[in-house]
Amino acid sequence: MPTAEILLKSLAGLGLLFVGIKMVTRNLSSMAGDQFRRGIERGSRRIGFAILFGSLAGFVTQSGRTTSFIVASFVQAGLINARRALPVVLWSNFGCALVIFAAIFPIYLFALFMLAAAGVCIAFERPRPLLNTATAVFGLALMLFGLQMMSSSAAVLTDLPWFSVALNVIKTSLAFAFLTGVILTVIAQSHLAIMLIAVSLASRGIFDFNQTLMVIYGAQAGAGLITYVTGIHFRGQPRQVVTAQVLYNFVGVAVFLALFVGQHIVGGHLDVMAWLARSLSLSIGAEAAVAAVVFNTATPLLLTAVLPWFHRLCVRLAPPLHEEDLARPLFLLNEVGENAVATLTLAEQEQLRLLRRLPAYCACLRDDPAAGKDLPSPDAYHRAFGQVSKSIERFQRALMSQQMTPEDTEWLLNQQKRQELLNSIDDACYDLWETFQGIGANAPALRHTIVECLDAILLTAIDGMANNDAEELGLLETMTRNHGAAMERVRKRYLAVSDSLPSEERNGILQITSIFERAAWSLRRFGELLRESPSLAASSPSATVASAA
Repeated sequence: MPTAEILLKSLAGLGLLFVGIKMVTRNLSSMAGDQFRRGIERGSRRIGFAILFGSLAGFVTQSGRTTSFIVASFVQAGLINARRALPVVLWSNFGCALVIFAAIFPIYLFALFMLAAAGVCIAFERPRPLLNTATAVFGLALMLFGLQMMSSSAAVLTDLPWFSVALNVIKTSLAFAFLTGVILTVIAQSHLAIMLIAVSLASRGIFDFNQTLMVIYGAQAGAGLITYVTGIHFRGQPRQVVTAQVLYNFVGVAVFLALFVGQHIVGGHLDVMAWLARSLSLSIGAEAAVAAVVFNTATPLLLTAVLPWFHRLCVRLAPPLHEEDLARPLFLLNEVGENAVATLTLAEQEQLRLLRRLPAYCACLRDDPAAGKDLPSPDAYHRAFGQVSKSIERFQRALMSQQMTPEDTEWLLNQQKRQELLNSIDDACYDLWETFQGIGANAPALRHTIVECLDAILLTAIDGMANNDAEELGLLETMTRNHGAAMERVRKRYLAVSDSLPSEERNGILQITSIFERAAWSLRRFGELLRESPSLAASSPSATVASAA
């Protein structure tokens, strides 16, 4: 077989492996969906269920890093606290490692059968309910087929002089094998793929046990490095979850490397990991697969045993933020959802809570710096608003699948429209703040007029919703009726002196007046929908709590 054909066959197998991993991850994750979210919340309540569910989650996502990011987003949304999320993340690595045995079992013909069967289902899109499952099975078959192509090609490549030289360089030093695992993982963005390749090469006799072990350890270290870099955007408690995954990789590698080095220093070539694997009378490839699973079993066991200390370490490395409570729903908890009226009523309180936050943008825009000095930054408000809004929308979508009376259905549709308007109003307030930052201290009169008008409209909307006051809602309609004409007059007055204004300031004035019109229109429509909705609980205890929030 020509050298070029051998090399291309090996690369094609590598490509099929990566595509297969992506297909399995995406389709199993989409199959999980809301059930996955509810399972994490319920499974995390008890440590045994958390371990079991974490293992299942890791097998589904095929990545401890992906699981940690998903769970971190749930922590960010307030669906689960960071302390209860840690066992799920730790044990997801165990579930992920189980697929490594696919590299050593002789299931090549079974992989071909899965490719054929799943391919037919995907091509004809039948049966539709199982289309995601068929695509995931097709991805798994691609993984197995790609591994077989790679391992068979690698066996032939060893006879080529240049490939033998490359392998000999890796074999000269276990440290170099470890570094190879790190580098390849960073390049491939998948430690599982590198571990599968290492085990597959070991099963062909290309690597010995210790060399494969070092590549596996290097892949784990590379996975920790990737998780740290790609998870840098998480802050506060969600970052504690990502930090736990990073520490998992580095603690595991440190412990097993120390064990490996200590054994060789004290006992010569006595290696507990090798002894454990060989006591089962397995091939070198199977020994390497067992070693990978042992790594991903012993490490979560160790960290689960010291979970309180481990959690304190994560909190110390990623302390919670003062603004995090803003991003958590106060009324819509996970236990709510079976009763449509209760859920809609609590969603109203969450919307009122969001509406009450909007005047904070005006406080930050006032000329007096002390007006907003004790408030979180507008950036923090905007991010938190989006998180709470997503939680409200999630509960609203869940209600759509329930049996409801026609009146409750109308209420839900009305509430969904108001949520869209609330998102638009928040975006307008944030855009207004950003635009004013861009033009600095110029146009102070315009700044004062816009801020005070917007603040008055917002306060009127808040009073109208909180008290279900028809007079306040009527006043809101009056206040927002003619703002388009008013803003046109403001624009003409300021642009009349355009020759003396820099171009950036002229563009800023146009943007500011346009944003204000958008906010005023959205508030007017919001008031109209409020008048059409069922009565809001004005004096309920939850409304008082919302006011305090």
